Amino acid sequence: MSSSKKLNSSKRFSIQKHSFTMNNPHPTLSRPMDTSVPSELSGVCFISDLHLSVNMPRTLAQFEYFCETIAPQYNALIILGDLFEYWVGDDAALENPAAQRVAESLSKLAQSGIFIGYMVGNRDFLVREEYTAFAHMTPLPDPCVITINHQRVLLTHGDLMCSHEKGYQLFRRLVHTSWIQNVFLKLPLSWRNQLAKKIRNTSKQREYKTHDNMQIQDIPAHTAEAWFKTYASRYIIHGHTHQPSTHLTFDTTRVVLPDWECENPDKIRWGYISWLENKDKPELIVITQ
Repeated sequence: MSSSKKLNSSKRFSIQKHSFTMNNPHPTLSRPMDTSVPSELSGVCFISDLHLSVNMPRTLAQFEYFCETIAPQYNALIILGDLFEYWVGDDAALENPAAQRVAESLSKLAQSGIFIGYMVGNRDFLVREEYTAFAHMTPLPDPCVITINHQRVLLTHGDLMCSHEKGYQLFRRLVHTSWIQNVFLKLPLSWRNQLAKKIRNTSKQREYKTHDNMQIQDIPAHTAEAWFKTYASRYIIHGHTHQPSTHLTFDTTRVVLPDWECENPDKIRWGYISWLENKDKPELIVITQ
């Protein structure tokens, strides 16, 4: 893909924010973000749920390989949340080799003319503009609508669509409250790290229990239908559920990104969504071993 076809990032627009109530499956933007993003993209690659950390060296190396070989084939890279395993503040990035390596890889892409959009997820929602600027990423609100290859596409991390998880939605509203986030970010870094690890361990125990009960996490059909109707979009692209698939109806398409897990050489999974300039629909690509 020639550099002359790279995105002209000067073309921008403002995305509207939407309200949310616990009794309504419709989405929300939980905290103010810079909502100045390109109004239209073509030739886009999507990833999410990489959960990168220093404890996942193989997955981190796979991301760097992806940035060197696959991402340069596109005009834009959109990261739909949970790029990191957890995030306790931008100040922690100075002591986080994984965050430094991620920023270096993304900065190289941006310097070559590729637009990089970043939406926070449920694990890295405390990423702020100090780090996004350092990594040359443009923050995106959750959700947002962008025209891609002349199609109206709704982008979201995905956790807001899990309307059946009432307890989680209540917890999410709590931790996205500005004053609670500000209090947390003022704690000593060591305290924040300890608290984040404790929360992650509790979450992992819940995930194991869910897996043992053979419950597959997915988006309720009525919620997906409501989102399509609310945003008048032809496509929804999201992550979060770790259930990569393409859900088709007569006039809508919902594509779910895979999570990345490369630490076990005998059980590797990673992937992305490819939407090349000459294609009228996105393609889900999942690599397993």
